[in-house]
Amino acid sequence: MNTHKRRLTGTLAAVAIIAATTLFGVAAPASAATCSGTGCNNTDPYTTGCNSGASLIHTYYTAGGRFDMFYSGTCSTNWIQWTGPNICTWKRVQSSYGTWTTWENDHATWSYSRQIYAPGTAWVQVEWAAGSAAYGSGTCAAGAWDYAHDVGRHGWYTV
Repeated sequence: MNTHKRRLTGTLAAVAIIAATTLFGVAAPASAATCSGTGCNNTDPYTTGCNSGASLIHTYYTAGGRFDMFYSGTCSTNWIQWTGPNICTWKRVQSSYGTWTTWENDHATWSYSRQIYAPGTAWVQVEWAAGSAAYGSGTCAAGAWDYAHDVGRHGWYTV
């Protein structure tokens, strides 16, 4: 193929790529986490992207459901999630890299706490509670519980 034909073919290929990208868009690569280090403390593991590739490291069964502890290798964070009956749950975590997160109180069959930075062998402590779905007229707005409550169950640690 002569130089003119190669140059024309290369130019047409470039134009085709630009046109396809403009017309159809190109999927953006998966975004990295929007927090890092202690900047992840007390943030949402789902909106930050830290939930991507998270590992389940512990499960505790109570009140007809379960609390699961997750570790994010992406952000080096931990959080807990509730899966079970539609009751009031309260959840928070802390680690050797930060104080307790804000209480997350929910009335749902699935919910989760804020996350805490806990790299490597950092310790993680959790506090959770489960209460009646009718508590606080269904708002779960206050910090009382009647089914179960625990702090630091099993001294959960990250992996």
